[in-house]
Amino acid sequence: MIDGGWGNWGRSWLGGALLLAACSGGASDEVEVSEASPDEAIAENVESPLQAKNALSTAQSRTVLKLIDDICGDTWCSGDYDFGFRRLTCATAARTCTLTLQVFPREGVPSSEKSYWRSCKTHDFRGFASLVDTGPNGYQSLTSRYYDALTECTSRVVGHLK
Repeated sequence: MIDGGWGNWGRSWLGGALLLAACSGGASDEVEVSEASPDEAIAENVESPLQAKNALSTAQSRTVLKLIDDICGDTWCSGDYDFGFRRLTCATAARTCTLTLQVFPREGVPSSEKSYWRSCKTHDFRGFASLVDTGPNGYQSLTSRYYDALTECTSRVVGHLK
């Protein structure tokens, strides 16, 4: 999606509004949050049996993870927690994508752990084209549907940590 001149400010504002909406509204069945482990975050540059089941290539997965990380500082990562987005896998037949992330409480935030591993399974996503819009000039951004799903994901993750 081309940002139409709104740039990061537009997404920041939109992200904040969506985060508030996600917190105040009913829970969506489109996003499932669960605990995860570092084992689920196998390095993307290592081919593994898990990678063979992934509908995303290693390069596509890295692209999506970078786009998520790039927007995080202006949206979800500006609160009490920082996020490390470690792995993304998609299953075409199940129409789901699972994001494995590590959550770090910021200094001064009471916490029993230095970090928490979580995963979010988002429904009705089939692969790269459902996650990323690519403009005619090659500019890439998260699709608005996937951005909304990630906003729900991070909201739920943080809500369960408090």
